[in-house]
Amino acid sequence: MTISTKLALLFAGMVCVFLLLGGVLLAQMDAMSRGYDAVLTSPVHDMDAARVVQVNFKKEVQEWKDILLRGHTPSDLLKYTKQFHDKQAVVLAGASALAKAVQDSEAKSLLDQFVSSDAVLNAKYESAYQVYINGNADFKAADKMVRGQDRAPTDLFDKLVARLQSRVQATIAAQQKAVHQMRNWALIVSGGLLAFFGLLGFLTVRSIVQRLALLQAVSKRLANADLTGLSIDISGKDEIGEFGESMKGVHAAMEELLHLAESSHANAA
Repeated sequence: MTISTKLALLFAGMVCVFLLLGGVLLAQMDAMSRGYDAVLTSPVHDMDAARVVQVNFKKEVQEWKDILLRGHTPSDLLKYTKQFHDKQAVVLAGASALAKAVQDSEAKSLLDQFVSSDAVLNAKYESAYQVYINGNADFKAADKMVRGQDRAPTDLFDKLVARLQSRVQATIAAQQKAVHQMRNWALIVSGGLLAFFGLLGFLTVRSIVQRLALLQAVSKRLANADLTGLSIDISGKDEIGEFGESMKGVHAAMEELLHLAESSHANAA
């Protein structure tokens, strides 16, 4: 194999390594992107939706208090009653949608318990509302009927939010671990390939330099007609090896000429 072929193969190998590393890097970036997209579309999305339902539930409780405290005139009563019922519908719709979307079994169980607890609370609200209407806006009796009844669904939803938050943290931690593993794998593979081709290139260049040095030494001795103990051992199927073979022919020819010269000198004497 010629030297130019060796160098061309070495260069092609390095190009292939960089292309391979580029492909691996793109694949890892795609995997990381899909991993973080999964985090955003599932646990983070569920967490955001739960926060919205939690806020709306607190607003629902506040709307009930507005009925009791501000619904003394027919117009105000109609206004705050509508707002209260609207929040009830929003909370129920949000909790039901979240129960269908969430994948964690414990979170789904907490959501089901919350929906049931909220339904019980809403029934008590309706009973208290009738007492409020029939008592000529006497908020004390109505408030007594539902006082503290919102704690159970509130506690359930707080547990749900805490559960979803821990799921988000666990998912992010798992994604970060996967990213670190992919990064370490890429470093190992790229480092190994670069070390291999670096060593191969070093050995190739060193072999060429050493054999050229031998050729230079042989060439100097032949130029000075110093053939004493001269041995030409430069093998290889490349330009250097071919040049070494030609040096052997020169060496043999010079030895033959010296031998003839010595013979002629001896005969003349």
